[in-house]
Amino acid sequence: MKKLLITTLMLVATAATLQAQDLIVGGRQIRAPFWDTGRLMGFSQTDAIYGTSRSAAMGGAFTSLGADLSSMNINPAGLGMYQGSDWGVTMSLAIDKMNTSAPNADMSQGGSRTSFGLGNLGVSYNVYNSSGALTSLSIGFAYNRAANFNSRTGINTYGERASVVEMFQNQLNLIERTSDVTPTDLDPAHKPFYSDRFYLDEWGAILGYQTGLLGHDDLGYFGFNGSTPNDSYYGAVTRGGIYEYNFALGANVSNKLYLGATLGITEINYKEETSYEEYYYEGSPIASMWWDNTTRITGAGFTAKFGAVYRPVPAIRLGAAFHLPTFYTIDKSYHGAMGCFENGEEYVATTQDPLVDQQHFNTPPKLLLGASAILGGRAIVAVDWEMAWYNKIRARGDDFGYVDDTKADSEFFYKPGHTIRVGLEHSGDIFSIRAGGSYMFDIMKEGNLGEYQNATSNPTPRSGYSLTAGLGFNVGRNGYVDLAYVYNNTKWTPYDFYYFQDSDVIVSQYDTVGGEDISRVYTPHRKHHGISLTIGSRF
Repeated sequence: MKKLLITTLMLVATAATLQAQDLIVGGRQIRAPFWDTGRLMGFSQTDAIYGTSRSAAMGGAFTSLGADLSSMNINPAGLGMYQGSDWGVTMSLAIDKMNTSAPNADMSQGGSRTSFGLGNLGVSYNVYNSSGALTSLSIGFAYNRAANFNSRTGINTYGERASVVEMFQNQLNLIERTSDVTPTDLDPAHKPFYSDRFYLDEWGAILGYQTGLLGHDDLGYFGFNGSTPNDSYYGAVTRGGIYEYNFALGANVSNKLYLGATLGITEINYKEETSYEEYYYEGSPIASMWWDNTTRITGAGFTAKFGAVYRPVPAIRLGAAFHLPTFYTIDKSYHGAMGCFENGEEYVATTQDPLVDQQHFNTPPKLLLGASAILGGRAIVAVDWEMAWYNKIRARGDDFGYVDDTKADSEFFYKPGHTIRVGLEHSGDIFSIRAGGSYMFDIMKEGNLGEYQNATSNPTPRSGYSLTAGLGFNVGRNGYVDLAYVYNNTKWTPYDFYYFQDSDVIVSQYDTVGGEDISRVYTPHRKHHGISLTIGSRF
């Protein structure tokens, strides 16, 4: 088992895995058991639109603003702007719709998932007030949901140009040619999934043999499906999010300079279920096949954030914050299953016990700059700029190639990300009106994606924009109720479900010689609708 995990770490960094004799395989379904740079990228992306309803309604443009519980997550210097204490709770409803398209597909489908839960819970307590240089001091704690992984994808395509069984066939023939592995070694009784004789990206081929999708004779391995699929179906469901627990301190120096720091503990909870099905033409020995993967990733990390806000004149505020990388330790559990229908009977094989392993990585650092102006004592205009060094994603703590490969991948495929946020607010005695928006520029180095979309076996957001709006109400002497709506439209990285390309070397008479087998390239597009309600009180 130890040797298997070491081998995994050596191979996981790129979405195209190079095996002996130039057989290159990859894609989302193939790499489900792997630690993948694209997957780590997804865990590195958080958004300021999650938080209190006030900050969400203003597009998250809070680097130079404060006196809000979201300050602990964005710029802790804003905690120093409190003149008293505050508590609040935010509940959020999210509807996420993922539309997926593929070139030459007769039908593209989308799926949506609805989730409801706690978005933010926090308290800020004013512990010191004075007329001296240190005017006030506040401490705070906040829980904050920083990312939402809930999505559903489904797509049907017709007249496929290739079958995943062809890839399995070539993989097994290459194994037989370059090693002493026999068909008997692939039987469940020999536990091939926990043998150091096989790579993780060969597990699908082994499942295919165990279900009866492939057979073996004197010429090598061959597929029983008899043809390319008449049609296929691909689906994916993801669940979970990123959750932050922040402890913060904010200081007010002479009502001119505000300083703050946050220590944060971050939790990742992610589950992915992918499914692929092929339906063959009438008369094929195999009527259909299916292949399901389930991947569960959980873990925790720690980070720190530092910030300052300067008020050169009463109506102007200039803010800056720096977020250190989050240093994660995460655990992954993977389980695969495959089945086929032959003569009305279903034959099923599984990877038996789940594959469990652990990895360490850190997210990129972030720099936030912001400016805001108070107009007429009633209106606020705020603008933020954020830079995240996505080319600085790093793995840690192993000596088997994963650290170097992840560094190389992140620097080759990704560039620093830039996001602009704008927020508006007009306050009255009873209620306030708010609006905002954001735009995230493309984080991918387009020219380096390659023929097989190498960086994107696991799709992640690459660019997008948000539009936000909200209302705030003062209730009684100290209470408040805030309402926000967030619309987010995000373009994601395209990916292949599976692909392989072999060399010109004849591995067996049944091989596809010098050719390639590639699924369609899928392009996701996500639309998020969020409604949040904050109830709180200042005291």
